[in-house]
Amino acid sequence: MSASVAHHDIVLAVGVPTILLVIPSSGPIGGGNPVVLIGTNLDTVTEVTFGPNNPGTIVAKDPTGTVLVVTAPPHAAGAVPVVATNNFGQSLPAGYTYVAPPPPVALLISPVSGPAAGGTPFTIVGANLTGATVKFNAATATGVVVAAGGTVLTGVTPGPVSPGPAAVVITTPGGTATVPGGYIYT
Repeated sequence: MSASVAHHDIVLAVGVPTILLVIPSSGPIGGGNPVVLIGTNLDTVTEVTFGPNNPGTIVAKDPTGTVLVVTAPPHAAGAVPVVATNNFGQSLPAGYTYVAPPPPVALLISPVSGPAAGGTPFTIVGANLTGATVKFNAATATGVVVAAGGTVLTGVTPGPVSPGPAAVVITTPGGTATVPGGYIYT
């Protein structure tokens, strides 16, 4: 009789996973960020996909089955369904939106000119400059560092180059921007 009572005291919460909340509900197109799923039966999940055939990496499971942490995989910009799968089936899709980084904005460069030999330190002021590379015509600037939350970029002009005007083009994961007025090699 006591064995039977002990058996009845054990309750297994087994079933199809349910996703009630996805935190955050959006992230970068490059993925790599942690996403927390809150729901039920998440401790038995074997795969979480962000869109069809795009599995994330399960990082941590709460033994109560209510919290699951997944690293989001890369995906193109847009909304995708998040589906958790275990041996009992799949959850109803929850939403997650991949957000493309904003394009860079270039407002000004200082100084506006320097020697054709290159090697002149410069500063570009703008927005969304994180992850930038800078080209003066076809030559790439060196020592590029972005600070102040992506609003200030410093570097060193490339050279030697031919004297004259140079288009200054900034490229980030969000796109490209041209510095108004460019730069003049003297």
